[in-house]
Amino acid sequence: LALLGSSFASNVLASDEHDHNEHEEEEHSDSTEISPYYIKVSGIKSERSGPQQLVTIDTLFGVIAPVQDQVFSLHAAFPSMVEKVLVQVGDQVKKGQVLARLNNIQTLQSYSLKSPSKGEVTSRSVNTGNRIDAEEILQVSDLSKVWVNLSAFPENVERLKKGQQAKIYDLHDHENTLGEISYIAPKMSGGHIARARAIIDNKQGHWRPGMHVKADIRISTRNVPVAVKIDALQTMENKTVVFKSHNNRFETTPVEVGEKGGQWAEILSGLKVDENYVSENSFLVKADILKSGASHDH
Repeated sequence: LALLGSSFASNVLASDEHDHNEHEEEEHSDSTEISPYYIKVSGIKSERSGPQQLVTIDTLFGVIAPVQDQVFSLHAAFPSMVEKVLVQVGDQVKKGQVLARLNNIQTLQSYSLKSPSKGEVTSRSVNTGNRIDAEEILQVSDLSKVWVNLSAFPENVERLKKGQQAKIYDLHDHENTLGEISYIAPKMSGGHIARARAIIDNKQGHWRPGMHVKADIRISTRNVPVAVKIDALQTMENKTVVFKSHNNRFETTPVEVGEKGGQWAEILSGLKVDENYVSENSFLVKADILKSGASHDH
């Protein structure tokens, strides 16, 4: 009887321990089930992991400026009187177009001042009847191409190279265009900033000198065998995780993350090619898992 009692007690203890372990596993659950309806209305989306091209981007800020050798200052050839100025600031002009008529004070002969380039009148400093000598009369700027003068910190300059692609945005994100880095200053300024420059087309006239812009510079590209969207990454218990998805069940999966580029993150371990994971609104899955754990604790 004593032996029987001892055996019975051992079985009871083993059963209790098994139940306790099952309860512990429930308390520290790392998965959850979510109804298909909630998955749909909350925008939880999944896709398969796989190879991607990582694009490393540096974002710099800058100002639009005219191309230096496309800005033309017009001066009188002799001390003269202004007979007539034929253009206003903002007028579009053609190469060879007569912009003003002047009279040589010494010879009293009239002569014309013609535009050296197509472009826009960007400055006018005289009126009819003015006496002029060597000062600038008009300025014509060809703004069909413009410079983007960029400010680069030391860590940016180390990665910049001529020929790199630059995507230029206005600060309201209304317009964007592509250019490339054409110049990198050999010296840093007093504020430890280097100047870099891109050149862009401006045939529509959107990019006005003085406009502040930002530029995404494509620093490098690299193909990786396994990547997930950056929005898929979450932190739980000081670990980076993604959530594998199996229909409406989601499982927490710790991963080791490599390089990031654009919207993608390289996965070094924890997830293989062609595994389904939560790619959008993964924070909702995390919240549901944490909520389930909290309800068990109580």
